[in-house]
Amino acid sequence: MKSFIFDDPDDISGIGIRFYPKLRAGQKVKNRKTEFETLSQHSPQGFMPLGAYSYSHSVFHAHRIGRYCSIGTAVTVMGNTHPHTWVTTSPITYKARRRRLLGVQGENRELTFDESVAPVTIGNDVWLGQNVLLKGGICVGDGAVIAAGSVVTKDVEPYSIVGGNPASVIKSRFSDEIVCDLVGLQWWKYKYDCLQHLDFSDPQLFFKYFPAAEYLNELPEKRLNVVEHIDQYRKNNSQ
Repeated sequence: MKSFIFDDPDDISGIGIRFYPKLRAGQKVKNRKTEFETLSQHSPQGFMPLGAYSYSHSVFHAHRIGRYCSIGTAVTVMGNTHPHTWVTTSPITYKARRRRLLGVQGENRELTFDESVAPVTIGNDVWLGQNVLLKGGICVGDGAVIAAGSVVTKDVEPYSIVGGNPASVIKSRFSDEIVCDLVGLQWWKYKYDCLQHLDFSDPQLFFKYFPAAEYLNELPEKRLNVVEHIDQYRKNNSQ
């Protein structure tokens, strides 16, 4: 989890990488190898694998986060797993170091267990409320909403609203027909500039006036780490 130090945060103002709260000169930001799109806003605690137009106030174990996502504070992923199908879940049975620290003597069976937790995958246009706890390895579908304080233990279907402990489906954001149309349209592939005239508050009007292909400006996905983004920006501006 190597950090990146911003000697002068103003140097990145033109790249499209934003932070909230604002960075201080000399501040370290973790996860320097994380790949993300520009036009994204990160927490000074660390970079997240965000898509364009997404923001995160949290830093957690994620493989990929789509575009137009809104992530609140204190979102986390569950910690290391334990062997719940064994006689005991205690790591003393498979961790030699723990046995040594506790002064255990004699021969051990040398059992092995992988405690690691898989990262989560989050689709596009997802809203995660504050204090959400996610099980490692789950996928949150496009357009989903997870209520604040929820404990999510399984995949979340596109455009569903879930909440509780454990989280369950409260309702769908839209009818099946509208969900199908939104998933098929994949409007998040395009620059917001060519969509901002649309009425996002009314799905039917959104579909009705959605621009024809010749009027759309697709935003190619380009995920790089912070060093690569800065190098690319400097290269483009030196020509």
